[in-house]
Amino acid sequence: MNAILNQKYPYLSRFFKTAIQANRLFHSLIFYGSNSYLQYAIALELARQLNCLLSGDEKGKNDCQCQNCRWIKENKHPAVMTISKIDNKNDKDTTKTVISAQQTEMILNKVFTASDYHRVVIFCNADLKKLMSKEKEEYEEFKTIGFSAPQEENNENVWYPSGINMKCFPETSANAMLKSIEEPLNGITYIFLTNNQNDLISTIVSRSQSFCVPDNRQGKYSTGFFARYFDKYPVFPFENALDFVYTLLNYQSENNLEASYIIDCIQFYLTEILKINTNNKNLAGKIFRDIEKLEEAKKMLKSYIKELQVYEHIAFYFAGKIK
Repeated sequence: MNAILNQKYPYLSRFFKTAIQANRLFHSLIFYGSNSYLQYAIALELARQLNCLLSGDEKGKNDCQCQNCRWIKENKHPAVMTISKIDNKNDKDTTKTVISAQQTEMILNKVFTASDYHRVVIFCNADLKKLMSKEKEEYEEFKTIGFSAPQEENNENVWYPSGINMKCFPETSANAMLKSIEEPLNGITYIFLTNNQNDLISTIVSRSQSFCVPDNRQGKYSTGFFARYFDKYPVFPFENALDFVYTLLNYQSENNLEASYIIDCIQFYLTEILKINTNNKNLAGKIFRDIEKLEEAKKMLKSYIKELQVYEHIAFYFAGKIK
């Protein structure tokens, strides 16, 4: 896999490499987390691995210059489609806020046409916008990985991906895809990028394989203020729960931070634990579930639930008092 992505997500790299070599890659994948640019880069890299013209150990090497690898890096490959409310719409499609039924019909028509390529269809939300500081960091990191966005910069407006949800991917459009996902053809992979699996209809989630892509940018997160509570992880003594809550609250207040940043710090800490425990399947599974639970906590914040309640929810979850 791409050298940068391999360094960031060695466990995903090993999994996908093994699945591709064994021809056992699942036909529908969900990538979830808070950094959609990284999710999108992994989706493109997976498409490149599937379509690289080299063979054996050379297949998909980072500096490959075969036609398929070049096209995918440039985001111009005919078999790799990005589907969003602003991407891959025909001239007659006037919808501006959703992935429309016309788009899903177009996808189905294309995948039922014979092809020498492995088709990859990437679903996400997207906008053309002027980026904020954190978004600029994500975009610059995406460019260093070596891929291009599906649309070029225009008057300072940059193509920005975000998590797909039922608002931009309504149930009628999603349901139109179910038959193709339930009865997949060879040589087609669907990838859904989202912040949280609950943002997709359950029928797609149940038919897909899900992977957390945590935002683990080195050096951006502080962990020392709470690390002592995880000395015995995955065990988290209940008697530490309330003290943990007030430690988070106090650190947030003293440093004038957003609660979402505090949760990002915990996710980053767990990701670092995951990096050194990728061969421990039970622990890795626990970490994935914990990171997913923290994504749910971020969603609680967006629903205007008080930060104290969100932190208590996190602490009681780690202590095993709630699921």
